[in-house]
Amino acid sequence: MTRGDIKTGIKDQVDDQTISDSLLNEWIQSADDRVQIWRPPQDQDQSFDYWDFLKDQKTYQTQSGNNKFTLPDNYRAFIELKIGDDTLPYLLKDFRDREDFADHICWILGKYFYAKETPSIDGQTVTMTFVHLSDQFSTDNDEPEIETPYHQAYVAFGKSRYYNQQGDSELENQNLAEFERVMTAKWRDQELARMASAGETASIQKQFIV
Repeated sequence: MTRGDIKTGIKDQVDDQTISDSLLNEWIQSADDRVQIWRPPQDQDQSFDYWDFLKDQKTYQTQSGNNKFTLPDNYRAFIELKIGDDTLPYLLKDFRDREDFADHICWILGKYFYAKETPSIDGQTVTMTFVHLSDQFSTDNDEPEIETPYHQAYVAFGKSRYYNQQGDSELENQNLAEFERVMTAKWRDQELARMASAGETASIQKQFIV
């Protein structure tokens, strides 16, 4: 579904064709923000690396003696940092704790991240894996980044905003519950896909099966 399709879905499902485009656009943008920060009910502390569709990477080249790198413009949250052929990832730490570690850490200040140890070789590839901000919707042809089966969450959230304005708290809550149902389905599907593709699997030898 595009933004235009979602707008049509909201108007059709609440049976009100008079809702302004500007209001619908506002609701759908709010829905996209809500999708990005949604957490499964049993894991409210889940970090921003939760959604696969928001993951991204940016590469840099090292300069000897320089440990300062510019964060991507659409950076939202840190996942992992690797430098050169070193397979051990750098962990994100608070900059005030940087002296407690000898190496393999990084920290963020403002629009930059810093690595320790400081690179001593030019031209090594630095790979920053991070969670990106979704682009704002600008036209009705724009489509949410989350996979198509879950676009109904945007319709449900828009309907909840509509009923909020109508003062109908029962229908507002019903549609918020529908939003939660769709997002929970996304979470379950992603977890199932992750388990199915896991590199480590356990098996029981035939002679031990009773």
